[in-house]
Amino acid sequence: MARLMQGGSKLRLKRKMRIRKDDRGYARQPRHQPEEQQPTRQRATDQEIQKWISRQHGFVPESAWLLHCKEQFGLVAPGTAPNENPCPPEKVAAIKQAFRRFGLL
Repeated sequence: MARLMQGGSKLRLKRKMRIRKDDRGYARQPRHQPEEQQPTRQRATDQEIQKWISRQHGFVPESAWLLHCKEQFGLVAPGTAPNENPCPPEKVAAIKQAFRRFGLL
């Protein structure tokens, strides 16, 4: 009798596994993308931009400088950058170059 119960529980587990495999199939996205939709690239983080500027230009921009420049170039809503720590004018060109490199401009 105990063997029959064990065998029955294995059967139930297999059924559950089948259901799970089937459920995973429905959640998948289609492999091919329609021509009008192009895959979107994830936006660069401030840390990635800071790292790139550090390697290319030899200084690490502050996050407030990046936000100030994003506001200047229209990448964020006006008034979001703090007024107490604006980006120095001599650093704007390097930050602008980084924005272009990462596809923000």
